[in-house]
Amino acid sequence: MNHRLLTRRHLARAGLSALALFMAGPAGAQGFPVRPLTLLVPFTAGGATDVLARAVAEELGKDLGQTVVVENVPGAGGSVGQAKAARATPDGYTMLLGNVGTLAANASLYPNLPYDVLQDFTALASVGDAPQVLSVRAGLPADDLDSFAQYARDHGAQMNFGTAGVGSGSFLGGVLLNAALGIEVPAVHYRGAAQATADVMAGHIDYTVESSSTAVSSIASGKIKGLVVMRPDRVDVLPGVPAARETAYPALRYDIWNMMLVPRGVPAPVVRQLNEAINRALATPAIQQRYARMGVALPSAAHRSTAGAAALLADEVARWRDLLAKAGVKPQDS
Repeated sequence: MNHRLLTRRHLARAGLSALALFMAGPAGAQGFPVRPLTLLVPFTAGGATDVLARAVAEELGKDLGQTVVVENVPGAGGSVGQAKAARATPDGYTMLLGNVGTLAANASLYPNLPYDVLQDFTALASVGDAPQVLSVRAGLPADDLDSFAQYARDHGAQMNFGTAGVGSGSFLGGVLLNAALGIEVPAVHYRGAAQATADVMAGHIDYTVESSSTAVSSIASGKIKGLVVMRPDRVDVLPGVPAARETAYPALRYDIWNMMLVPRGVPAPVVRQLNEAINRALATPAIQQRYARMGVALPSAAHRSTAGAAALLADEVARWRDLLAKAGVKPQDS
């Protein structure tokens, strides 16, 4: 009798444990996803981050069997969209695409953010590294980086460069250029990179730092000159634009890495499933062909893992804290 009673108790406990696992395990092992997902992009539509997001979202949706809807939430250099992502239900259905500016630099630039980028998010994978280009208005009297540097040293007080907001990739590129070239050109902030580029094309501002993915069309318009790719080697999509090592500033280097994350608390099985789906999407010929056209490089295998992406984020937060402090960039009101 006692043996039968113990057996029944063990079976009951086992049944309850299985039921608990079934109920608690969301969707990772139980058919996730069962409805469309949202990918938050903290910039306006049409910029380089948005273009990249839509390419990844399309292939990721095919892999998951559900639509991945891209939602643009611009403002405050990306922090508005990231705050929305941090508040989202941690069930895996809301993801975020951030970059070096919105994730790493904002942690120092905005001390009063309503989230902690290292504590309130879980990194899924780094998904694309975008080379950056110095794009100047067609009428600027400089045809290469060296002559641009001299012109900016002589006329910096009368010049300006366009950004997608403090902390954005274009802002950080301008900060790096100021430091590397020994110039002091002030920034003009827009709600998105596309608006900044449009004003360079119109001749309202002097230059911007933009991703190779958008520089292809802006330079082809004839209203913008691409003076340098801010990396050692030229990129295939812009064969006529010199690389930094062809100039007097060979150490100039600035790529924008882009990373997908979810709010902290998404169950591990769902995080693992999303990471695996992202990596499969990045391996498709469709993505690789689109990346090639945009001049975007696939991140290393390490940075495409959850652990490697988390390490990259932590390292870059520390790196940009130091760089911005040395450049004298003051914290902003968030």
